[in-house]
Amino acid sequence: MYNKTMNKFNKQFFIDKLLSFSPRQGKSALKTADYIKKILKKYEVSFVSEKFQIKIPLLRAILSVDGKKIPCEGCSFVSGKIIGNESIASSLIPSRFLTDFSNINFNPKCDGISVSNFYFSPAIAVSRKDIPKIIKAKNIFGQVKAKKYKGQSRQILAGNIDNPKNIILGHYDSIGPGAVDNASGVAVMMSVLINNFYLLKNNLFVFDGNEELSYDYPTYWGHGYRVFEKRHKNILKKAQKIFVVDCVGNGKTNIINDQKIINLAFPIHSIEKLKEKIFIVSGSMEKLMRVYHSNEDVSTEVKKIFLDDAEKLLVRELRK
Repeated sequence: MYNKTMNKFNKQFFIDKLLSFSPRQGKSALKTADYIKKILKKYEVSFVSEKFQIKIPLLRAILSVDGKKIPCEGCSFVSGKIIGNESIASSLIPSRFLTDFSNINFNPKCDGISVSNFYFSPAIAVSRKDIPKIIKAKNIFGQVKAKKYKGQSRQILAGNIDNPKNIILGHYDSIGPGAVDNASGVAVMMSVLINNFYLLKNNLFVFDGNEELSYDYPTYWGHGYRVFEKRHKNILKKAQKIFVVDCVGNGKTNIINDQKIINLAFPIHSIEKLKEKIFIVSGSMEKLMRVYHSNEDVSTEVKKIFLDDAEKLLVRELRK
């Protein structure tokens, strides 16, 4: 296995490399998967790569306010127009309440264009800085064009696939750069297994390539996790604990067993049966929302001290 004379795994360098593939969707996500496999091979970690089919939207959007263009991003699974400002909404409102309603949305905690939610009706995300202009405008025209991309994704499994004591999962796809969400989690998982080979004997590490987007209605996120659930329901059922590492490195690490957070981070079909043993490993949610799904989620948001903290806590949990 790993030769101690080789270079030590560098979490921050790894995160920066993942960001070079961003936004990590579709073909870019496949490049990310190839890089993850390359690193595992470098450190002589055995793994299995499982293919599965995905459908994600490729989007273009425009927004004109009193004849002037406003920077925006499409965030819907369908094409269409948005006329007027009657449908302005905070993206902090759970998407299930607006799934089928056209809207212009914004994240009130983020200065950038935060594509927090996706909708099954025409929708456009803008910066909170432009909301006053939109509210006061007399003429508003928005249009989003959504093209369905059909392709493949990869789940990379390292460790005990047959009867793991614990299962550790994290997604490597992203909306925007995705340093915190979730290059950070993937980096911590990778560092844990590389620096603690003995953990591979009794634990399974799963790197998922399709967590952010799918045409699954109405819960469009978590598709890759549900694919894993369908294929490996038996080991999910038998495992003592399931850890989902998502958005660490931006603050003190928390290990959470909260139904609301579990529903957001790991929306599998058998969640009610497994919820007592599902734990979400995350950092600061408050800081995350300031950059969530925006171009603000860059490597400077992630700090070594907090990445190390997450790694130590996860190792401690897996040693129990």
